[in-house]
Amino acid sequence: MAGEAGFSRLFAPGKVGTLDVPNRIVFAATSSELADKDGYIGDEAVEFYAERARGGAGLIVVEATYVEQAGKRLHHNAMVHDDRFIPGLRKLADAVHAEGAKIALQLAHGGRESVPDVSGSIPLAPSPIPSQFTGVGDAVVPKELTVAEIDRIVARFADAAERARKAGYDAVELHAAHGYLIGQFMSPDANRRGDDYGGDVEGRARFCVRLVRAIKQRLGEDYPVIVRMNGRDHVKGGLDIDDAVEMAVLFEAAGADSISVSGGVHASRPYMIIPGMSVERGCYAGYAEALRRRVHVPVMVVGRINTPTLGEQILEEGHAEFICLSRALIADPYFPAKAKEGSVATIALCIACNECIATVHRHKGLACTVNPMVSREFELKPLLARKPEAKRLAIIGAGAAGLSAAVAAARRGHDVHLYEREGAIGGQLLLAYQPPHREEIRNALDYFSSEIDRLGVSVNVNRSLSAEDLRSLKPDAIIVATGAEAVRPDIPGSDLPHVLTGWRVLAGHDDTGERCVVVGGGLVGIEVADYLAERGKAVTMLVRSSLLKKAVHADKVYFLDRLKALDIEVVTQVEVLAIGPDWIEIQPEGRLRRTLHGLDNVIFCTGYASRKAESGGLEGLGVPVHYVGDVRGPRKFFEAIEEGTLTALKIV
Repeated sequence: MAGEAGFSRLFAPGKVGTLDVPNRIVFAATSSELADKDGYIGDEAVEFYAERARGGAGLIVVEATYVEQAGKRLHHNAMVHDDRFIPGLRKLADAVHAEGAKIALQLAHGGRESVPDVSGSIPLAPSPIPSQFTGVGDAVVPKELTVAEIDRIVARFADAAERARKAGYDAVELHAAHGYLIGQFMSPDANRRGDDYGGDVEGRARFCVRLVRAIKQRLGEDYPVIVRMNGRDHVKGGLDIDDAVEMAVLFEAAGADSISVSGGVHASRPYMIIPGMSVERGCYAGYAEALRRRVHVPVMVVGRINTPTLGEQILEEGHAEFICLSRALIADPYFPAKAKEGSVATIALCIACNECIATVHRHKGLACTVNPMVSREFELKPLLARKPEAKRLAIIGAGAAGLSAAVAAARRGHDVHLYEREGAIGGQLLLAYQPPHREEIRNALDYFSSEIDRLGVSVNVNRSLSAEDLRSLKPDAIIVATGAEAVRPDIPGSDLPHVLTGWRVLAGHDDTGERCVVVGGGLVGIEVADYLAERGKAVTMLVRSSLLKKAVHADKVYFLDRLKALDIEVVTQVEVLAIGPDWIEIQPEGRLRRTLHGLDNVIFCTGYASRKAESGGLEGLGVPVHYVGDVRGPRKFFEAIEEGTLTALKIV
């Protein structure tokens, strides 16, 4: 495959004002939750960013760093409101520079999107209009900023920019996107002011214009300032692309050296700040192109860019001058280096599952389905630096957990033998990409399959690991990843021939009739309902408690909208009492019993039972046995892959 010549635009040098950037790949500002509770940067954050620089990104934009306590959103946000934060920020900048990348610090204030539990005070905003959805806590009515308070915050941003320069940062970026304070001033929906900071485009842009000018006046015209802004808020009455273009022109006139284009606020539908897999790739390229036609400074763009080919195409078609990658570099920090070397097949592509932002919003730190090392770079560095003694490993089960364990172990130099009782590797990954708009999940399966081949793992399909296999193989350790299988509740009639399980429907093993009832309100249940309804089936969902309790927010928003669009009836807080040949009897909570007639199929999506019993007796073989994934209990893909990977890494 072609190397750098195949992506000549991605790897061409670029400029942001006076700053020379070695290539056109930017690591977009991304909440890592790696600062401590006081906002100090430590070794964990330093190594996280150094790894992305090591992987070949030309410019690293460090996550939203807050200019005052009143604007803080997350418990572990980085802070820059005092000189005491400079040493940690300097250590981070030095580490990134040592790896050959340039670095910018994103300056932020949450405004009404902040929550008192984190900031310690009532949120501040252009107008006393609460957020529709903060993502991290209950919204409250914010305090409307006075002009004197606006002046104070402008000075805070300029102070923060000065600290960034003292810490060695090559540029700063103003976080004017995603509905935070600067974006709130820009939004007609959030800004109802009648003074100079509201009203028309010029008034709503004035706060950001003042920020750009204040930084330039403090640090000089040569110090680069990037404005990251929305092309569209994706909420009724919010910022639209026409106003965004006019504002970008004003920001350039004020001295901005680049405009970085994103979109969405936390209340947008679909969830567009971190768009899920239902949103098209490169979703903001059109917004960037609209701005680029009017401004003369370089335009950056983010938004579901998860392959180097797409990045190159966006540059080639003139939508932008720089490509911003966030989740793509969380999934694989070496995405740029692999593209440059022509090793595209070895890139772990982002699947847009949004487990990353879900864990951040739960204050659990940053996680990634396809990269369990994320946020653990510093912790795992000593382990990965040691070369273990090569061992022979038997891995039973080739689903997500088994595949990830096999890849991690083979990379460490172990002799890996993988056994799968079905005719193909993949397990539930084979099913997960079958429903509409879930196709990105196939990236994970394709990546593991490619790595299994590249690393020379011995793959044995249509085979369970027998006693004879164990005697001949003589493994030094065994990893059990036999997973789980769908269960049917013990309900009268659940064994009738028209009663199916969701995984068999998704796998294409069982066909359904025209009228279907899906029992279960988790992700599998709603995916099966979506899958059937898109094929023209009439679908009713029966949910024992509530819908999508464990789903990430982007999936909740997407699927709730899909239910309406596909006219899927949903009955929550309901118990199934009995099933007949063409009927199902149910008991809705607090209501009369009800019988649904004229049904062709009932499909259970009510959970899984471990297949651990299939591997009984392994502990008596005298070698270590490790259990990973669903065999230990129900897991999401990101949990199963994490367990498989970390278990394999610790075999030394």
